[in-house]
Amino acid sequence: MALFSRLRASSPPLAPADPFVLSLVFKSCAAAADARFLPHAASLHAFAVRSSAVSSVFVATALADVYAKAGCLGLALKVFDEMPHKNVVSWTTLVASLTRAGRRHEALRRFSEMRASGVHCDSYAYAAALTACADAGLLSRGREVHAFCAKLGLDSTPYVANTLATLYARCSDVDRALAAVSRMGTRDVAAWTTVISAYVQTGRAKEAIEAFVRMLREESSVAASPNEYTYAAVIAACADIAWVCLGEQLHAQAARKGFACARSVANSLVTLYTRAAGCLSAADAVFRESVVKDVVSWSAIISGYAQEGLAEDAFALFREMRHHSGCPRPNEFTLASLLSVCATAASLDAGRQLHTLAVAAGLEHHAMIRSALIDMYGKSGSMLDADIVFSHRVKDDVVSWTAMIVGYAEHGHSKKALELFQEMCHVGLKPDHVTFIGVLNACCHAGEVELGLRYLNEMNQIYGLYPAKEHYGCVVDLLGRAGRINEAEELIGKIAANERDGVVWTSLLRACAARGEEETGKKAAERAMEAEPWGAGAHVAMANLYASKGQWHEAAQERHMMKQKGVVKGAGWSSITVGGEGRRVGVFVASDRTHPQDSAIYRMLELIYFGTGMARYVPDQLDLGSEVDMMISS
Repeated sequence: MALFSRLRASSPPLAPADPFVLSLVFKSCAAAADARFLPHAASLHAFAVRSSAVSSVFVATALADVYAKAGCLGLALKVFDEMPHKNVVSWTTLVASLTRAGRRHEALRRFSEMRASGVHCDSYAYAAALTACADAGLLSRGREVHAFCAKLGLDSTPYVANTLATLYARCSDVDRALAAVSRMGTRDVAAWTTVISAYVQTGRAKEAIEAFVRMLREESSVAASPNEYTYAAVIAACADIAWVCLGEQLHAQAARKGFACARSVANSLVTLYTRAAGCLSAADAVFRESVVKDVVSWSAIISGYAQEGLAEDAFALFREMRHHSGCPRPNEFTLASLLSVCATAASLDAGRQLHTLAVAAGLEHHAMIRSALIDMYGKSGSMLDADIVFSHRVKDDVVSWTAMIVGYAEHGHSKKALELFQEMCHVGLKPDHVTFIGVLNACCHAGEVELGLRYLNEMNQIYGLYPAKEHYGCVVDLLGRAGRINEAEELIGKIAANERDGVVWTSLLRACAARGEEETGKKAAERAMEAEPWGAGAHVAMANLYASKGQWHEAAQERHMMKQKGVVKGAGWSSITVGGEGRRVGVFVASDRTHPQDSAIYRMLELIYFGTGMARYVPDQLDLGSEVDMMISS
């Protein structure tokens, strides 16, 4: 292009008005895809008009491509519409440009115009139309285009087959995607990557890994060698099934080939390590080494810290993200992760700030954000705010209905929870497993034994849902609170043997402790300790049972047994949000002496304890179990 400009500037001008030369110059501008070349393109456009070279289909097509890739789609359309003659390349360039600009429906309309004009469509034209269908998720229209390709025998060409596979994969039709790829004579890396990605997107992680192994076995050329997108897809499959060992091997392979720092691979690695227990430091290392970080990168690492309950670290990363150069706007995954942290810590102020950010980002009506907001407000004790968010739900948003039911149940508003459940069923929504946990909890808090038993049966009989141990645990607790210990024990017998964990038996044990049922309690304690030998729950509940009956020697024996086995009861903790604008979440642990102001804190606790004594507060006999808990924790 610089050479052509010098030729034009020479005296006399030596630059020819040859259409072939001009089209080459325009193609060089288009290849750069940079708006900085627009002035040069405009100058050359004027030159082409003066010399009548713009009437050439080659020149006009190349010029339209320049404008489209520089972001001036309006000018590109004007050039195209003014072309006296249009060939298949012109039409294909237009369809591809409209698709890249996100105007997929218009791209397909232009494709229909091309076919109606009598222009013979080649494989690239059909691939451009199929790309528009894939990007817009228009499966039925894509099938129509596929039928046209099949009639002409173009569906087996690599370019079309790959595009067909992408279309069907994005529309979750994996079988058709595989069929499209199978028609190819030789599969290249794009075909294999499309297949692997299709499996991952539809939750078939093991099949994605198997496809990757087949790819390595059948690899016969550089064209079929895994690239960064292949590694990103197969590592994502490992993340879905928490196969860390294989993920680490793939990490090493990708590093040897120079792909480990590629954004797509790094994002998959961060997701893999954040989902694996004890690998958060590895996730952080990959994240820090990543040269280019996008919103997916930030969301993945923030989610990892949020899942570990590390609220301060999660929010510190979020602040770092917002101050990062070229700061990406937070997406629904980022905000939902942070809202879950606020829900866990019951940090209402921080949650409200995130709500404001969600509104500013236009995400407040996203189903994931709406349910996270309801959960946060519910766990922070602000059911009024939760109800306001819930009122803006869409009709079929089961997750928001469930979050609201669970919130009401957790706060003891059993009547509201059960009424909302009835309304949910009345509008035709199908409850899921989580919904029934909230419903059964509501029955438990309200003492609605018969209703709880009815809903447990209806899960399978009406909604086709098999009750899990969590559902049985709720009903065991419900029966236990009602004093129906034998029925609770019988219900546990209905749970599959491999699902009778310590939590279910401990629920029965606590009910026995409340009722003084020592014999059944001992049996439940034995089963709980068999299921979870290192769990403290059964020991603590059994000690509480003995304490409630005044059997202090037996309670002390439980404590001694815990020490012998090395079982440690997790210390109780609480949190509080302190400070003004730069708020921090302070966490307090039972018997903690690590706080720099611990002396002042304990002096204040002594004053409070003294104040309760002056007010003649007398502990309830039923609270003696708490004394045992404190004794065990110390």
